[in-house]
Order: sequence, then C-alpha cells, then structure tokens
Amino acid sequence: MNDVFHEQLIVRKKTSGEKAKQVLMIVGGVLLGLATFFIPVLNTLGPVLLILAIWGAIYLSRNYNVEYEYAVTNYYLDIDKIVAQRKRSRVVSLDIRKIDYFISSKDSGMFNAQKNDKSIVQSFDCTSNKGEENVYAIITNLDGKKTRILFEPNDEIVEAIRKFLQKKPYQIYR
Repeated sequence: MNDVFHEQLIVRKKTSGEKAKQVLMIVGGVLLGLATFFIPVLNTLGPVLLILAIWGAIYLSRNYNVEYEYAVTNYYLDIDKIVAQRKRSRVVSLDIRKIDYFISSKDSGMFNAQKNDKSIVQSFDCTSNKGEENVYAIITNLDGKKTRILFEPNDEIVEAIRKFLQKKPYQIYR
C-alpha cells in the first residue's frame, strides 16, 4: 500500500489588537519594574525586579506568535497549534473519509453559504489571517457537533484530502 504523508506549516499574522497587547505588556513590564525603584522596601531589589518584570512581559507577549501545522497521514487530517515555537496542542484530528463538505474560497457562493450556516456549533480558524485567497472550509461532524474548520492547505494537501474523500468534494450546500 502506498502511504500518504504531507505536512505544512502556516504562520498566523497578528491582528492590530494582538500587536497592541504585546506592546502594552512590554511597556507595563518596564513601568512595573521602574516602580520598584520608588518603593523603599523594594529599592534594593529594584534592578533585579526590573529585569524580571521586563523578561516576564516579553515571555508572555511571545504567546501571540502562533503557527498551525497541517498533516495528512493516509486518511487522517491533523491540525496542531504551535504557540511561541514551544507549546504544541492538537486543534483537531479527523477522518477525511467522514468529511461532509470540502469547500474552496474560490467557490464563493458555497463558501459564503457555509459562513452563514446557523447549524454549525463549533468553528476553528486555523488560517494565516492574511485573507481568504486560498482558504478551504471543511464541514464535518465532530463528537456529535456540526463543525467548521477553516485552513489554508497547499496543493499537495488538497490533493491528498481529495484522494480520500468518499463523496464529491463540492456538493450543493444545504
């Protein structure tokens, strides 16, 4: 049997709100560290607390550096979220053969219809946050809940998914 394995790493672009939070954390850390110089009890520890406050703010602000890894292994699609290149968590793992709809953003009518579907209970946005040019939506049933997964696979992953789909990839959306 020919095994299939493809993976892809997507770096998520920060929103302006996330960038502002990062800056505020660092500025807050510096101000907190500088405030220790004006508290008499902590005056002798001021330099150490300043360095610790700045280091803590920078460490926490790195949590806004997010990447997604897509992996197709035979008929399974796994999507992992990697935070600050140090913490990995599984977003979703699903059997490709059980996907109900696999919709490209290039098929704008169906793609927009799935956005407005009120029956979708949970949604995962695993895109780069750069626009909808190469975004795909997967509609499937996970743990008894109708689920939408948005992601940006490359051509190899799209072809691997299409290879294992049991149904036609573009059905009339209901």
